[in-house]
Amino acid sequence: MTDTADQNFELVDGAERKSSTSDSFEAVDDKKTDSQSETEEEEEPKLPFVDQSIKDDAERKPEKDGEQLVEDALNAPIRPDQEQFYTAESSNRAITLLIAFSAMMFTVPLLVMATLYYNVFIDHFHLPPAEAMLYSGICVAVVVILIAAAFCYVAWKEEKDAEDKLKAEKKKE
Repeated sequence: MTDTADQNFELVDGAERKSSTSDSFEAVDDKKTDSQSETEEEEEPKLPFVDQSIKDDAERKPEKDGEQLVEDALNAPIRPDQEQFYTAESSNRAITLLIAFSAMMFTVPLLVMATLYYNVFIDHFHLPPAEAMLYSGICVAVVVILIAAAFCYVAWKEEKDAEDKLKAEKKKE
């Protein structure tokens, strides 16, 4: 076989010989008609993909970082229809509910699990430990769902009461 460096390749269809560069594959052009060349003269020249993306990144305005977004959100003006949610009373109530329901999500399932396992399923129904644990676990899952549902109801009721209060204030005015 002959070495490929010794072979001479002919150019096809009047193509020009170009030196090998990193953008030589992007620089391959089809023959252009006169109308295409006229419209391209008016437009900005198209850069190879990598160079174009670098140029696009340079033209893009800088994005805000996370700290700046949080600061903007905290300093944003409060809409008049949302003012009743940003009082000290509503903040204290929200924190109290958060702590209360968090404590309930931890303690109530543990108490239910222990009570049902030892006192109900083993002592009263005389089930084997594996079966008693299964039924206790199912009951605990139901208790957790009920606590989450209760939190959703309390939050919904609190918002509804705040909206009713706002409507009553608007009627007075």
